[in-house]
Amino acid sequence: MNRFIPLILVFFTTPAFAESMLIQINPNRMCAAIVGIPYASDNFSDEEWEEFKECVNYFYQYKDVE
Repeated sequence: MNRFIPLILVFFTTPAFAESMLIQINPNRMCAAIVGIPYASDNFSDEEWEEFKECVNYFYQYKDVE
């Protein structure tokens, strides 16, 4: 039983760095890559533009969710 106590501590404690770890992304750059258009380009079709707008709106839907 005593050998399981360290395992319990490892699996049920949160490391200090995990609470403050933030990942920032650029939705425009990410969606351009997903849709398959060059970032900051105007060389795309109307269909690709609609896909891009839908993708960006998806990311901004979860912008301030914690």
